[in-house]
Formats: sequence, C-alpha cells, structure tokens
Amino acid sequence: MLGALRDEGWECHVAVPHPARLAPEYAAAGATLHVVPMRRVTTQGHSLAWAASYAASWPGSVAALTRLARGLGPDVVHSNSLHSWYGWEVARRLGLPHVWHAREIVVQSGAALRLERAAVRRFADLVVATSEAVAGQLDGARVRVVLDGPAPGEFGPERAGGLRARAGIDDTVPLVGSAARIDTWKGFDVLLDALPLVRAERPEVELVVAGPVVGGKEDLAERLSRRASGLGGVHWLGPRREMPELMADLDVFCQVSTEPEPLGMVHAEALASGTPTVAGSEGGPAEILAGLGPGAGRLVPPGDAAALARAVLDLLPPGPSSTGRRRSRPVLRPASSPPWAEILEGVLSRRDVPRRAAQSRLPATRRS
Repeated sequence: MLGALRDEGWECHVAVPHPARLAPEYAAAGATLHVVPMRRVTTQGHSLAWAASYAASWPGSVAALTRLARGLGPDVVHSNSLHSWYGWEVARRLGLPHVWHAREIVVQSGAALRLERAAVRRFADLVVATSEAVAGQLDGARVRVVLDGPAPGEFGPERAGGLRARAGIDDTVPLVGSAARIDTWKGFDVLLDALPLVRAERPEVELVVAGPVVGGKEDLAERLSRRASGLGGVHWLGPRREMPELMADLDVFCQVSTEPEPLGMVHAEALASGTPTVAGSEGGPAEILAGLGPGAGRLVPPGDAAALARAVLDLLPPGPSSTGRRRSRPVLRPASSPPWAEILEGVLSRRDVPRRAAQSRLPATRRS
C-alpha cells in the first residue's frame, strides 16, 4: 500500500508503538517511521485491569499522535487495524478525513465488536475491509472491500531453489509448507495431526513451518516444536524474511486456521508463486480462491485433519520434486496492486478537501 501511494506522489508517514522490525521494508516503500507509545488492544490477561490501563494511557497517546500529525500537515489519517483506536480521535481533533482499515474478524469479544462497529459508523469517512467476510460484520458503515495481495513482482515461480538449499532440505523431496504467526487459532496442531495421514500414502513427504511466535504463546510454540521433532521430517524454521523463496520452493502450501481468517494473505502469496494451497472454508481464503481452477487449491473445514490430509494428497504432484519443475509452474493468481491513491483521493473529494499542490501526506497509526 505504501509503495503504491509513493508511486502516485503521496508522502507517507507511519506511527508505530515501538521500533519496527520491518523498518527496512518501510524505508524501501518510501515511508517515514515515527515511534509513538500506544497500547495494544488485546483479550489476554485480566480484562478489567487491561481496560483501566488502556484508558489511562489513551489520552497521552492521542495527544502525542495529534502533535505529530499537526506538525506534518496531513491530508488523511489512516488507521491500519480495526483494533487501532487512536486515529479517529486524531482526525476528529484536526478536522481531517479518516480512513479505517478493517483487517480483523472479531470473534474474541462481542463487546469489542459492538464498540468497533459503532465507532467506524461514526468516525470513519471510509472503512476499507480486507474481505467480504470482514465487511459483513460492519453493517451501517461506509465500506469498500479491497482484497490485499502481494506487490507485483514480489512473488513468483522463478524464485524456487533458494530456500531448500539454505534450510538443508533435499531438492527432490515433496514439500508441504505452512507459514503464519504461531498462535492458538492458526491450526498448527491440526496440521501436525494431518501429516501422518499424508505419509500413510506418501511417506517421502516432508513439512516446513515458518513464522514468529505471538507474545505470550511461547509455551504453545515449544509444545508444537517438540511434537514436530517427534514426527521427523519436519523443518521448524521460526521467523523468516525470505517468504518469496519459501513459497516458490513448496509443492503445496496449507494454512487452515480454526477460526475464520479475515483474508489469508499467505494464500495469495502462494498462488502468485505457482504453489497450490489448502485453506479454511470460512473467511477470506474462499474469496482468494474464488473463480480459480481446481488445481489452484482446496477449501476444507477448519479442524478436520482428515480433510486437510486428503486435500494435500490431491494437490501434491506425483513423483519427486525439482527446482526446474517448480520454476516452470504457471502463476495461479497474479499479483495486482489495489488503487490506493484513487481510494484516498475519493475520500478527499467527498470531504471537498483539495489535494496539496506539491505532495499529500498520509500518517498511519499501526499496531505491530
């Protein structure tokens, strides 16, 4: 999004709550980072204690963000999460248009969903929803559905051959992979249940798992890692940056969460790499796979290890893998950049806000 806006002449500023792990990627996209302390919306821990702490810190964070935005002179304020509860008040204080990016399906708390639904109706000039599944929970708001996807040229079959060599994985092994944050609802336990079922028919298959551990879920990650080690042939890689190479080196990608995925960007990345994918039948992945041929992927019920195994076996190519075969695969879903500049210009037009003669600026609050 930031790179596309830069290419259209926008100057982009991003406020983050602490130094960003992806700072080089932000810089490459032309964005300027600003660190402003902000609390994360979470259901972990004691809810009353968290609410009191969040309420106590909220005015200070809003004041700091308002000072930052006033100094930058922005045209639009963009909140990069439904759970980011700061941008609307900054926009209100400065009389600016506010775009609220909804990237979540809220299942953890009915109270939080009611609050956020009311807030976007009142305080958003536009809600950008990452899927119809996300938009469906925000009745009454001005919503535009924009399916995110990888940047054009970032993923592709031609990237095959690098990850396996670095990770010590044989080039000929049929390889299934999953990549996501290690969290309770990402379905890794179901994936490990499915692996022996896959190997009952294809004993040569190996599995690669990549992703960082969500804070507070270290015990879960340790249990999953130990279980994976006991199965053999599982490569537990931890957080990785070379996702285009990983996706292109797989024969099948699968990530079936036990709760509905708001979008499932990893499935779009796999398809852009020519790798067929197995996804959950609820939420955004169904929209990503809509209209594609049967060889592109399968949708399976969340939590069903047998269905997951069957889908993987159906999509695995017969015989051994090879870099040449993987590189020769067609792209299953081309990457394309949504019209972000057009979307923001439309918000400015409805507010009758003229674009600055030189450059417009977009500060964004971001929850990491």
